[in-house]
Amino acid sequence: MKDPSDDWTLLKRACDDDGALQTLFHRHKRYVFRLAWGLLNEDAAAEDVVQDVFTRVRENRFKNAKPQAKFRSWLYQVAINTAREHARKRRRIWGGQGAGDDLTQLPDHSADPELRDALKDMHRALQHLPLRQREVVLLRYYEGFDTAETAAIVGCRSGTVKAHLNRATQALRQYLGQHPTQEPD
Repeated sequence: MKDPSDDWTLLKRACDDDGALQTLFHRHKRYVFRLAWGLLNEDAAAEDVVQDVFTRVRENRFKNAKPQAKFRSWLYQVAINTAREHARKRRRIWGGQGAGDDLTQLPDHSADPELRDALKDMHRALQHLPLRQREVVLLRYYEGFDTAETAAIVGCRSGTVKAHLNRATQALRQYLGQHPTQEPD
């Protein structure tokens, strides 16, 4: 198991050491992509976020970052902010409108068709949540951060995260209740 503080050391060296940057990239690119894709709902936009995050690392924009938090929590905060910037630049409408609506892009988590359909339904429902609710659901339930870590990543209080999760859960139940999986004839 790698030493978590090692990532902070690599971050400090990344602008001068391509090996350090490559190590960080290979360790964390999947997490950053998964989060960006969950927020932007588009492969190309998520790839752009990944590239921008690690370009910023290479350009040493974070030379004053202090290892007070888990590295992955800090990196997710950078990824969320970068995804928000991409959304603003592209004037995208949060809520799943656009090229990413093709759910065939979802990874196949199971050969079980019922589970696959449930995952598609949940993904579709997530795209109807407001951005902040989607962020906290992805971080808390998909990425496994606790409430305090989620709050630190999105820049709010733990109580606010709990409120967003409550509203998101209610909205997801309502959406999924109104849009049940359609059975084939």
